[in-house]
Amino acid sequence: MPISAQVFGKDSTKPALVLVHGLGSAGTIWKTLIPSLSKAFTIYSLDLPGHGDAPLASGERYDPRALGQMAIDYMKQEHHVSEMHLVGNSLGGWIILEMAALDPVAVKSVTALAPAGLWLEAPRRILAPSYDARVLSKMSQFFMPIAFRIPPLKALGYRKITHLWRELSYESCRDSVIAMARSRGYGALWQGARGKRFDAPISSRVHVRVIFGDSDVMLPENIAQERSLLPSHAEWLRIPNCAHVIMWNYPELTVQLITETALQER
Repeated sequence: MPISAQVFGKDSTKPALVLVHGLGSAGTIWKTLIPSLSKAFTIYSLDLPGHGDAPLASGERYDPRALGQMAIDYMKQEHHVSEMHLVGNSLGGWIILEMAALDPVAVKSVTALAPAGLWLEAPRRILAPSYDARVLSKMSQFFMPIAFRIPPLKALGYRKITHLWRELSYESCRDSVIAMARSRGYGALWQGARGKRFDAPISSRVHVRVIFGDSDVMLPENIAQERSLLPSHAEWLRIPNCAHVIMWNYPELTVQLITETALQER
């Protein structure tokens, strides 16, 4: 199965928390949250197909719904987890919404951080919005220490996903550059999502919380935050002075929101 995971704090007495990254990213994007989250959860940080350590298998469907089913099957078959809380960012946020729709018995809660898929009109562009960042990552991976210290280069790579790009640590930038540059599944997953949007019903038994920053330019409010696509019981939060990768801007607040969502499960 073309998904892999790192497991942190494995403890059968703690609920399972599954973390799903976005397009061109990897499980390493959650690194700063792991120590705090592992106090309350057993964490499964997934790598999607062709991202991080996960292979890219031929003959598979890679649309968000198929990826959601793949992730559910992976958790049940490889880790014997039958109940789980979900967190996802960007494409990962869309995937966990699909997982909740597919299996409302297994999925107990969803914390979708700036999820893709809530388009007013499904995008049909051939190249993903982050394609320029992918090209830059492929070049800058070989001179990261220098690129990190040149503000125009750092801005070029991160201004779209966070207006607080100046404050990003070297480790976060290095991990994200490596993940993007080496994401062999980038094209396949974008083509799987292209022309689609999330439109599946989610049972009211699943606690759904959707969180957007008010400064998200990757998925702006006027084109990519259609609330009518979500179930009526979904909670919608908007974080001030926050961009697309919410856990980079406010890691402590993100941990708090994830924990609250899981503890308030229905």
